[in-house]
Amino acid sequence: MATLGTSYLNLADRLKRTERGEQAATIIEMMNETNVIMQDANVIECNDGSNHITTIRTGLPTATFRRIYGFVPPSKSTTAQVKDPTGMLETYSIVDKDLVDKAPNPKLFRLSESTAFIEAMNQGLQKEFFYGNTKTRPEGFDGLAVRYNSISTDKRNIGYNIIDGGGSGDDNTSIWFITHGDQHVSMIYPQGSQAGMQHTDDGVQTETDANGGKRKVYQDHYKMDSGLTLRDWRSTCRIANIDVSDLDSKDASADLIALMRKAYYRIKRYSAGGKTVIYCNTNVLEHFDAQVENKDNIHFSYQEYLGQKTLTYKGIPIRECDQILDTEAKVS
Repeated sequence: MATLGTSYLNLADRLKRTERGEQAATIIEMMNETNVIMQDANVIECNDGSNHITTIRTGLPTATFRRIYGFVPPSKSTTAQVKDPTGMLETYSIVDKDLVDKAPNPKLFRLSESTAFIEAMNQGLQKEFFYGNTKTRPEGFDGLAVRYNSISTDKRNIGYNIIDGGGSGDDNTSIWFITHGDQHVSMIYPQGSQAGMQHTDDGVQTETDANGGKRKVYQDHYKMDSGLTLRDWRSTCRIANIDVSDLDSKDASADLIALMRKAYYRIKRYSAGGKTVIYCNTNVLEHFDAQVENKDNIHFSYQEYLGQKTLTYKGIPIRECDQILDTEAKVS
């Protein structure tokens, strides 16, 4: 069973951050996860306040062959508008004033606490990026999974870019081919505001409990207003229903490579002008890493991406993303 901490730093926390009477410069962050979306995402400002409106063409006009002296009937294309909201992700760091003041380096002590809050914000935003659903949590925004949520054979339907990995039950995961760019997938922020993390040092505050007791604390406020917009769904593809328990079988290995190839060609024509990145969790990435040892497999290789040695498929970087679950329900 996991051990839950309190909402405030206590003396034990204070002692853990002190080494031989001096503030330790580094904390071993056991809760860190890979927040790669924050490194890859394209970010644009909303065009309608705290919402972003995208116009999508849903039908082409009709062209007609005309005979001499014949007439051509008028025609027009059809369009639809999609409105994507932003959500406000916020948290407060509150530390007893005496704990900070007695630290050998008060500024570094508060900074060490800030690192944990920034990590929590990044994890929360990345989870929303994939699994956010305004029907169950209206204050957030819709992630990719709620958009790519129903398989279709109709090439005009977003479900056409969901490839069935064959798994069932609730122990499935997904691989995402995501194309970032202004005409593809973008993170959004409210019009007239700032993108990214916003931090306010509220300084010393007085807290009051239910009995009227008071104490002095240092307070920091962290805020990130963000959302997601999907302009051209054809440049992003989800391989869903990958049974995690079958990843080690040889048959599943062959199938997974075939699924990757299918996803690649689903988006190939439509990803121009964007940056395509593949995302999967650790279990899938480990499986892919084994493919490099197969000399007959020429599609997987290691290349440099953002200054790091990164596994690629057909030149597309594959990024490890801890927020992609191993417990997804079957997508039908």
